[in-house]
Amino acid sequence: MVVRRSEPRTPAMLKAKDFDLTNPAVVVRLLAGLFYIPHILFKLIGFSGSLVAFGKMGFTPPLLWVSLAILTETICAVGLTLNLYTRYVALMSAGTMALAIYGTVAVKGANWMWNFGGVEYLAFWGIVSVALAVSAWKDVLATTTGYARLTVANAPG
Repeated sequence: MVVRRSEPRTPAMLKAKDFDLTNPAVVVRLLAGLFYIPHILFKLIGFSGSLVAFGKMGFTPPLLWVSLAILTETICAVGLTLNLYTRYVALMSAGTMALAIYGTVAVKGANWMWNFGGVEYLAFWGIVSVALAVSAWKDVLATTTGYARLTVANAPG
């Protein structure tokens, strides 16, 4: 069985609909991406404090984990904000939030309320990220271009 694309691969391009603020899904995606920016800046500005915090969370060596956090959060911020590879980036965002939940529970215990150092905000952000990934995959699978629409040549009857 040979699988081929029905349309040629096209590069990621920004479109006006990616920033349509009348579309609630777009607003949620933009916020999910933009909310990463203060977290990235906090890690960069307070780098030595971030190293200490990550060490207390059990992420060793802390330099590696802080660097990975900054890298993944930057990819998530750019990808979600600009709607680039959203189906992959949103899954990366959910994984990042899962690790953040683990670290928060390791240091502060299993609290739910965010104002008491709980994981409520992180869990919400992670669930939103999964929903964004599912939505992005559904959009891709519904189109006739790109990677998703595959045709099977020489399929039996």
